[in-house]
Amino acid sequence: MIMLHATRFGAASLSLALASVLAFAPSPAHGRAQPGADTSDPIARLAAIQPAQARTKVLVLGTFHLREIAKQFQPAMLDRLLPILQRFRPDAICVETLPGARVRELDLRRDAGPLYADILSSFANAHQKLGKPACALLNTTPEKASVKVRELLAAARAAGPGKTSPGDRAVLALWMLAAYDPSSAALQWSYLDAPARKAQKVIPADLAEQLDSQLAQVNEVPAIAVRLARALGLETLEPVDDFEDPDAYAVIDAQLEKDFNGNAQLAAVSKAPVYLEKASRLQECTRTGDLLPVFALLNSSRFAAADVDAQWGVFLRTHFASGTDRTRLGLWENRNLKIAARIRAVAALHPGGRVLVIYGAAHRPFLEAYLSKMADIDVVEVEPMLGVPPAP
Repeated sequence: MIMLHATRFGAASLSLALASVLAFAPSPAHGRAQPGADTSDPIARLAAIQPAQARTKVLVLGTFHLREIAKQFQPAMLDRLLPILQRFRPDAICVETLPGARVRELDLRRDAGPLYADILSSFANAHQKLGKPACALLNTTPEKASVKVRELLAAARAAGPGKTSPGDRAVLALWMLAAYDPSSAALQWSYLDAPARKAQKVIPADLAEQLDSQLAQVNEVPAIAVRLARALGLETLEPVDDFEDPDAYAVIDAQLEKDFNGNAQLAAVSKAPVYLEKASRLQECTRTGDLLPVFALLNSSRFAAADVDAQWGVFLRTHFASGTDRTRLGLWENRNLKIAARIRAVAALHPGGRVLVIYGAAHRPFLEAYLSKMADIDVVEVEPMLGVPPAP
C-alpha cells in the first residue's frame, strides 16, 4: 500500500512516494477522462476512464422470503430460475445474512440497548448456536478462525479444482462455523454426500445434524445460493447484511410506535395493488410448481417503482409532527448504504469479475441505485434475464 502522509514520513519520503505514483500515471494518450465528463463529480471522472465492458458486473436478484411458502415449497420450483442465474457465471454470491464480524460487534454492544439483543436472537442465532461450540472444539476465537479460513481457502485454490477432499471440506466447514459464517459452512457441508458425512470424524454428530438442518431450511440461502454456488464450484458465500443503526432507532422507537398506531395511510400500505398482485402471482406459482413468474414480477421495474412508492414514499406523506416518519426512511437508507458498501468490498476482490447479490426485493432498487454510482461497477439489469411479466 502506498501511504502519503507527510507528517509521518517527512517531505523526502512524500516526494519519493509521489514520484512512484507518477511513474505509473497513464500517458496523455491513454486512460484520460472522456470529453464531457462531469469534472466536479469524482465518480463520473473515474467512470469515464474505465470502459463499461471492463467494469465488475453486479447482478441484484430481488426475492421474496421462501418461508412464506414453507409448507408447499419443493426445490424443483426453482428449476427454471437457477439456470438463468448460473449463466451469469458469478465469481461470488452475496447473501442476506450478517457477517460474523458484525455479529461479534453486536454481541459486544449487547448492553447498549434491547435492540442489539433482538437483532442477535432473530438474525444471528445460527452464528452463535453453531459458532460457539465450534470455537470451543478448536480452542479458538471467531477472529482467529477467520484467519484460518482464509489460509485454508488459499491452500485449496493453490491445489487446484477438484483437489479438495471430503475431509478437507469437513475441516473447512468446522472452521467456518467457528468464524461465525454458517452460510459458507453449509455450502462446504453440501459438497459431502450422505456416506461422506457419516464417515467424516471432524465435525461432531450434534453439529453435523445442525448443518443438515441448515441445508434443509426453506430460505434463500440453502435453496438458491448454496445450490447455485455448488453448481458453479464456489467455496464460500458472502454475507453482507446489516440493519438500521440500533442506537439511532432506539431514539425514535417509542414515538414511532405511537405515530404508527391508527394511522390510516400506513394501514393501507399492505393493501396496495402491487402487494395484492404479488400475493396472487405467488399463489399461482405455488400451484403450478414454478416460481420463475413471481421472480420476474419482483424484479420488474414496474414492481420496484410501485413498491418504493407504497412502502417508503408513505413516510414522506404522513408528515408526523415528531418527524419519526422521515427518520424511519433515513434509517432504511442507512441500512441499504451499509449493505451496498459490503457488496462493494466483495466486488473489489473480483476486479472485472461478476458478483451476484440475492436479496429481499424491497432492497433491490436501493442497492442498484447506490451501486450504480460506483466508478468501477456495472449494474446488470436482471429484468430482461427473467422475462417481463404482463401488466394486470
